[in-house]
Amino acid sequence: MDTLSATNLDVVRQYAVATEAASRSRHEEALQGFSKAVAMDPSFGMGYQGMAIASRNLDRQQDALNYIKEALRHLDQMTERERFRARGFFYRVSGDYQACVKEYGDLIARYAADVAAHNQIALCSTYLRDMPRAVDEMQRVVKIVPKSTILRNNLAVYSAYSGNFDAADQEARAIDRPA
Repeated sequence: MDTLSATNLDVVRQYAVATEAASRSRHEEALQGFSKAVAMDPSFGMGYQGMAIASRNLDRQQDALNYIKEALRHLDQMTERERFRARGFFYRVSGDYQACVKEYGDLIARYAADVAAHNQIALCSTYLRDMPRAVDEMQRVVKIVPKSTILRNNLAVYSAYSGNFDAADQEARAIDRPA
């Protein structure tokens, strides 16, 4: 369970609704939900980060960069874990993949089972063409959350990128199919 710096229960509730929408790939709905959370509490940095992530997923890169910059303005009100995530996502969105890997690596040094951090390290590693690192991180994540379709899919893709097509095939076949 993550920590959350919001102090208003209505903000937490709205953030949870937006996070649920994001987890179901309903990015426009998630963006609206995170926007409502920051409307209730304009100093809620994680709400801006949620807006940045949703915007990134909607292929609105400039909006994502603007929102994550706004999140960074509220670092002093975030938990330690949130600060690592906000900075790491800023580095990812701004294209500083070395700093992205370092920031999320620092997060994992303190919170070893942080699935999102491992996933982000893997993604930033692919931009750095460090496929062995990307595969290694995704293997760790899949051990933590073995039934996650998207994480196992990422492992399959990164395995293929690394040239290990047998492993990619094995991971793709291990993905649970909807009933």
